[in-house]
Amino acid sequence: IQSHLVASTVVHTTPPVIWFDKDRMAQLAFVWYRKIHAVLFVDMALVQKIWRPSSSYTPNTIWPSSLNHSSETSQLLITQQKAIQMFYNTALRHLVERPDDDVVFLIIPSSEVRIMTAFGVDIWTPLDEILFGAAYEDGGNATEEAAVSSNTHDGYCLSPDDEESRNILPVVMITDGSGRSGMQSRRYYLCSNDIFSPSPVKFNDGGAIGEFIDKFFIGTIGKPFIRSESPLPPTETTSAEGIDRQNFKKPNVTVLTGNSFEPLVMGRDDEHTMLLIQSTSCGHCKRFSIFWNELSSLVEAMNWSSVIHVMKIDVTKNDIPHDKINAWDLPSVYYFPAGEKKNPIEMTPVTRKDGNPQSDYDEGLSWVRSGYDLVKWMVNQGKLDLEFLSKLDSTSNSNEKIVEE
Repeated sequence: IQSHLVASTVVHTTPPVIWFDKDRMAQLAFVWYRKIHAVLFVDMALVQKIWRPSSSYTPNTIWPSSLNHSSETSQLLITQQKAIQMFYNTALRHLVERPDDDVVFLIIPSSEVRIMTAFGVDIWTPLDEILFGAAYEDGGNATEEAAVSSNTHDGYCLSPDDEESRNILPVVMITDGSGRSGMQSRRYYLCSNDIFSPSPVKFNDGGAIGEFIDKFFIGTIGKPFIRSESPLPPTETTSAEGIDRQNFKKPNVTVLTGNSFEPLVMGRDDEHTMLLIQSTSCGHCKRFSIFWNELSSLVEAMNWSSVIHVMKIDVTKNDIPHDKINAWDLPSVYYFPAGEKKNPIEMTPVTRKDGNPQSDYDEGLSWVRSGYDLVKWMVNQGKLDLEFLSKLDSTSNSNEKIVEE
């Protein structure tokens, strides 16, 4: 009752729109029970002139006086101001029409670079490319991974930094953490060009931003944006970093991205998938990768590669579009049985009879000491056709004898 009362008090006393301040407002915006956020990212240098005209706040970077009266500056100021007003109108209408649906309406300035990057809004890379040129020419990889990752999306501008939105800010984003396990929320983006596009919703009701929020609640907003790293370009493999990253994929472990998860895992319903969820900066994950590579070698040695696929994904750079995947603890292992991909089996810590449950949980997957442990665990789930696997192994042995003769 006490926690419910606190949550209710925070929700009902939060201003309609919050200007992000990590010292004061973060505790209102990012508490665990507030699952849905509508965020407007704006240009800080410009907005200071609009949003806080009487504020005593002094920015670190002073807006050049030489640009104060330029036509470009005036237009950018109007653009930012218009977006803020539309966002505020949307928030007010939401409070009236959907009072029981808690949404945090949050404005985040461009000075909060870390927050923007965490939400997938990158305003610096395109600027660097304009100033210094692209790091490499993307000729495309003639690989399955590259083909899968080149998917385009219809409808709303789902990626905030695509070619059609070089005018990056303002950007509106909705994050939905309701009904989601782990730390991944669904994300939907409305890019700068779309914010000011014609809309059946009146400006005083939020315009295109209001329409964006409406579509989210009635369920017609479309598929969420999936965070996905790009495949390694061929030109990078000559560098030391590129060579290390290429070697990191060996032996025969398929490296997934957010975009390739659906076709390479869910799309292969008649095949089994073992998936390692990891972070390349995680020490425990690096240790576990040794056993994971051993699992892959065992699967290949027993001629099971046509039936069992060994894969891994870095969740610091990629989303996993599956409602039953929990990405809180790393490393994590999930087994997607053939014909049952919607119900993956999580590899859990070993529970000892006389052990402390918390201690067992803290131990995580430390009980795995080799690739053989992973094979044994997979077999124990009872989803494999062992007779068929034995035939594959026998075929492999027969072929080896023929080669030796």
